[in-house]
This record gives sequence, C-alpha cells and structure tokens, in this order.
Amino acid sequence: GVPIVPGATEPAADLDEARKQAEEAGFPVACKAVRGGGGKGYRVAMTPDDLQEAYEGASREGEKFFSDPRVYIERYLEDPRHVEVQVMADKHGNVIHLAERDCSIQRRHQKLIEEAPGPHVDEEMRERIGKIATDAARAVGYYSAGTVEGMQVGSEYFFLEMNTRVQVEPCVTEMITGIDIVREQIRIAAGEELSRTQDDIHINGHSIECRINAEKADKNFAPAPGLITSYREPAGPGVRVDSGVIAGSEVTPMYDPMVAKLIVWDKDRAAATRRMLRALDEYKIGGLSTLIPFHKAILATEQWDRGETCKDLTEDKEWLKTTAPEPPVSTESAEDEPEKVTRDYMVEVSGKRFDVKVVGEAVGVVTGAAAGPAASPGGPPKRERAGGGGGGSNKAELESPLQGSIFKVIVEKGAEVSEGDLICVIEAMKMENEITAHRSGKVTNLPISVGDAVASGDPLVTIE
Repeated sequence: GVPIVPGATEPAADLDEARKQAEEAGFPVACKAVRGGGGKGYRVAMTPDDLQEAYEGASREGEKFFSDPRVYIERYLEDPRHVEVQVMADKHGNVIHLAERDCSIQRRHQKLIEEAPGPHVDEEMRERIGKIATDAARAVGYYSAGTVEGMQVGSEYFFLEMNTRVQVEPCVTEMITGIDIVREQIRIAAGEELSRTQDDIHINGHSIECRINAEKADKNFAPAPGLITSYREPAGPGVRVDSGVIAGSEVTPMYDPMVAKLIVWDKDRAAATRRMLRALDEYKIGGLSTLIPFHKAILATEQWDRGETCKDLTEDKEWLKTTAPEPPVSTESAEDEPEKVTRDYMVEVSGKRFDVKVVGEAVGVVTGAAAGPAASPGGPPKRERAGGGGGGSNKAELESPLQGSIFKVIVEKGAEVSEGDLICVIEAMKMENEITAHRSGKVTNLPISVGDAVASGDPLVTIE
C-alpha cells in the first residue's frame, strides 16, 4: 500500500522488455539492479537511445556486486529529495518511527551528507510519511531496526526501498531523539518489547553528518587510497566521531572509501551548520586526501543554506575544482627558504584551458600539461594529470589518475580515437571510473588489460 514511482514491479527479462517497460513508465528512466544498493547497479537513461547502455551497465554491476543481473525499470525523478524514515519494530507487534532524515546531497547516487530532521518536511508530512513507513513494516511482519527510504518531490512522497538493518546515517536520528538505535535493536533481538511508544518520541534540535571519505572531490570524487600519516579528531559539546582509523592506518582501494563519520548536534540547522564547520576545521588527517575540504565548501553555500539538494554543485566539475585543499604552509624560516621563482603555465583540464601561476624553487624545468601544479619544498612543482575527461594534452601518453584495477578496456591498439572517447574503466573503492581520451589520434601503445592493477601515474594508453 505504499506509494511508488511509476514503473514496472517485475524486473525486465531482457533489453526488449526493458524498452517496453521504459515506454510505459516514460523517459527519463532509471535502470536499477534488483539487489543493488549504495548507488551500485543504478544507471539513468535520459532518452531511448541511452537505454541499452544504462540497462547493460546496471545489469553488469548487479551481477558483479550482488550476483544478480536482473534490472528494474522505473521513472527517473530528476531532482528529488532523498528522505527516509527510521522505524523500530519488536516481536510483539509494536512499531514506531523516529522521524525522518534527509540524505539528498549525494554523488553517484551515494550519500555524502545526512541531516535530521528534514529541512523541507513539516509536521503534516512527518506524520504522513511516518505512517507510510510503519504501515510498510507491519505489512511484512518486520521486526528490528530498519529504514524506509523514499523520494520527496514537493508534497509527494514515493517509496524507494527498505533497508533491513542499521545503516551509516542513523547517527543523526540518535542525536535528535536521544535513542540508542543499536541498543534497541539488540533488545528486540533478545525478545524484549520496545522501550518507547510513539508518544514518547520527540525531536530536539538539529543534527548533521558528513561522511569523511578518502576521495578527491576536486577531481570529480576520484578515489584516493593511501596511508594516514597523522590523525586528530575534533571534539567538544555536540560533536561525535565514528571512525575506525588511526595514524598509520592504510586506506586500500579494495573497499568503500568512507573512513569516518563526523556528526554534530545543535539547537537548530543554522547552529548545527556552524558547529560542523568548526569541527571540520579541527579535523586533521595527514597523508590522505579526504572530502573535508568539500564539506567545508558546500556547507558555506547559499544552496545549503536554502536546504537544496546541491545537485548543481556536486555535478559541476568546475565548482568541484574550487574545493581543492590549500597547499601546506612551509615551516622553514625566511633565512633558510630557498629562492623562489614564478612560472606561468597554460593548463588544459577536461578540454578547457586555464592560466596557472606557480611559485616554487628555482630548480629544474617542468614541461607538459598538468592539472594544477603546486609548489614543492624539495623540488620543482609536482604534476597531477587530470583524469577521466580529456584535456587536449600535447603529451601522447595518458596516465592513470587513480589507483585501482582495470575493469574494462574499450579500445584496441591501432584504433583511431577522438578526444573524449572512452578508453577504459577503472574500478576503485567500489566505484567504476570512466577514463577518456585526452587527445585525438591513433592508439600506438595499450599496456593494460582487464584485471590489471594500476597505480596513480601508470601509463594507460599512448595516442599519437
């Protein structure tokens, strides 16, 4: 009885059936792996011409990550809010909800920031979607902690899925209700009744959670595995950190990139935002690129202040580049500091040219295109190549922008390619990253094959 997005309720048997279901639902459509989750097995077809690629991509990821290639087809809602309801149900038939969370700020359909309560949910809607969630739990005889996820479009609400477990984001619900959800889950498993009734549930203040992922937001959220050389968590009233790392921990490319969750609480959304910005400033993780600079940037925008989904920012590669972390400040004294010179570069990133001024030591000469050279205390400016998006480079060799494994190779040696053509897909941290040609020409060397492990900077293809 829950409201669902228009689409088929049975998976498509093949591409032909997917086309029929897509026509009935109406484009654009979402192709969703039956057992998918966390953004895996989720592809969008904006037009009929896009359907085959989206369907096959969702099926492939479904098979790889969940051993099930089946795919659902449903209407794609272009900019909905992702709003979910925390439910608790015991073995005695008692079912309650702990209000909602808004998890709309995402990349690749994976959550980055969660908050509770939802900034665009009023009391009437809270009661309505809470009833939808508890009715759904009762309908299937569910007991334990669980989350009913949905999409909010204005005053409309559509059921998305139910997660029958404790997830990443219930922390914000715990902060505004004072209920230890894991403790309640254990009590339920032991056969006890819920310790609270619905009338006992009250919302107090506002809570925000930022996922601290090992990623480079300025490089379109490229995975950034590495070694943590130093580590210091923020603290103080209303600040909570759930983490599993310390100095010396290594974040590998084999698993999800999240290394910690930073959660804050305060009296209202504005105060919670200020507290989160202070906590992000205090969070120090050495040797590893994380989303801390991204979180600081997005929480300072008008879009966040208005409670928008911020999709215009998370999908804007030019804006994302502005979230690059500041280079470390040198601790050398003025007397010991080597002579500095200024160099001007013409840099091409994703097909666009930028003038870059670099101040560094007067040693060596750097040539070739770069994606934002930075001064290095021990030598000439370091170079990081822009990954996954062309760039019009004069250099024949395209280097890998990240560490991972080759999931798919699209081109063959001897093939003619155009700038922006797909070269290969690199899998890292449970994400598929498409790498495109940086220039037009002929593939003269292709040293990669499916299954190969590559490090950042390794050659992927030579185009002459």
